[in-house]
Amino acid sequence: MKAACHRSLWIARITFLEAIRQRFFAFLFILGAALVLASGAVRVFDFGHSELKFLADFGFGGLFLFGSILGVVMTAQLFFAEIDNRTALTLLAKPLSRAEFLAGKFLGIWAVLGVFVLVLAALLAAMLGWRAAELAQLAVERRLAPPECDLAGLALYASLQWLRLGVIVAMVLAVAAAARTFLFAVVVGALAVLAGQLQWLSQELLLKPAETGLGHAALWLLTHLLPNLQQFNLGDALVLAPHQVTAGTLPWVFLSGVAYVVAFLVLATFLFRRREI
Repeated sequence: MKAACHRSLWIARITFLEAIRQRFFAFLFILGAALVLASGAVRVFDFGHSELKFLADFGFGGLFLFGSILGVVMTAQLFFAEIDNRTALTLLAKPLSRAEFLAGKFLGIWAVLGVFVLVLAALLAAMLGWRAAELAQLAVERRLAPPECDLAGLALYASLQWLRLGVIVAMVLAVAAAARTFLFAVVVGALAVLAGQLQWLSQELLLKPAETGLGHAALWLLTHLLPNLQQFNLGDALVLAPHQVTAGTLPWVFLSGVAYVVAFLVLATFLFRRREI
């Protein structure tokens, strides 16, 4: 068991270094950071929300958008690079199982996305903290209530986004393990992310509280085959209105995210073992 962990961590280290050196990662990293920093300049174009909410939503959207693109494209690219260059065949000829190989790939890519989330969340925290302090000073001068902005909640939200991106990486690995081309894996992976974002609609349309029995259980299973990625969107509640998060919500989101990561990695391992390299 200890040797298996060492082998997976060795694959993770190599994957992490390969991903960091990619120009695609650097491009999206710089673009995401620029978007967060530019939110202060474009806030004058918002007419329907408070200023802090606009800044936060702008940052949240950029973090998820570019993080998802990175998660889908980088996962498929690094996986098929090993297959096309025949390095996977060399690695798996040694005492390295396919499950350890996939676990290492997942950990390496997830670590890169952790760096991405950490930096963008830190920039967003700086922007929100700076503007919240200015607005609080103006509120004191005008004898108004200062706006709420919980930076500790932002740290918790960032960890949720890292977990959500982990779910995406595991999901794309499962697709790539069965796919034959990089393009197919990217397209299907992107569609799976889109379906996960819209999964809550299927639950609302198909599942009715009054229904019970086998039919309801089958519909429940059908609507939960893909993760509900919308459940991770707790940014406004955690950062701007921390008292609105109901008890039990965060543990449930964390547990369901971990469960989907494990399930997709198990599926990816099953599919990869049946694949000829």
